[in-house]
This record gives sequence, C-alpha cells and structure tokens, in this order.
Amino acid sequence: MARSIMAHSTFSLRSLLMVGIVVTTGTLAGWIPDLAAPVGVMIATEAYAQSPPSTDEVVRYAKAVLAMEPRRREAAREIRSAGGNPNIVCSSVFSGLPGGQIARSYCQHAATIVRQYGLTNNRFNEITRLAQNSPELRGQIQTHMQELCRLSEFSAACR
Repeated sequence: MARSIMAHSTFSLRSLLMVGIVVTTGTLAGWIPDLAAPVGVMIATEAYAQSPPSTDEVVRYAKAVLAMEPRRREAAREIRSAGGNPNIVCSSVFSGLPGGQIARSYCQHAATIVRQYGLTNNRFNEITRLAQNSPELRGQIQTHMQELCRLSEFSAACR
C-alpha cells in the first residue's frame, strides 16, 4: 500500500512537472518554442544559454511551477466547461475562442508568479528548455518539487 502511494506520488509529481513545463513555457513574453523545430535562441537569453541554472534558480523555478498549478487546473476546468481546448499556449491569440479570456487571465497570472519568484520570463523559458534536454536537471527540479510539496504553501499543487 505504502509503495503504491509513493509510486503514485512520484508519478503525479513527474506529471505535474511535465504539465507545468509544457503549459508555462513562454508564459508572459508570449514566446513558446516549437519543441519539434531547432531551438533559436533569442538575444535576451544568449547569456543564460551558456550557464546552467544555479541551485537557487532551480528552487525558484520549482516554486513558480507549483505556485501556478492550482490556477492552471482551475483555468483548464473552466475552459473545458466553456467548450474550449484546455491546452493553454500563452503565445496564442485567444479572442473569440471558448474560454479565451480565462486563458489570457491564466497567462497573466503565471507571468506574475514567475516574477514573484525572482525569475524573468526568458530565464524561466531557458530553464524549461534545459530541463527538457537534461535528465539531471529534471531530476533536480523533481527533487525540489517533492520537498516543496511537504510545505503547506504548495500542498494544493501536489494533490
């Protein structure tokens, strides 16, 4: 029983991380990399492209993803109820789409959270790209998320 709970918890955190990465990539800047295409580095992120995130940045990134999660779930539920597609891509034009205002509001909220945790949107996106290509970095983020899930501040994101 304890083993299956732990396996479910690990699966949930892994899923949460991947959903968080996919949904929040490109949050405010409206920039979403085409993950199937070669990544073109924007001028504003070139300096970061050379440096992996510090432990502090990884912790702030994990906090931002977890802080976004309850609102992301709520927005997805509301968009689904409005008859829209709950896959929010913040660079999309939402006008006229079912749930478009909900998606726009979520994107603004997510961008605010990124800034509250001391990251720029460009740096958040860069860490996202690095995590997609680095099992080691993904593991670090997951470890920090598991630790953060023990705190009441982030418990809603981890259920």
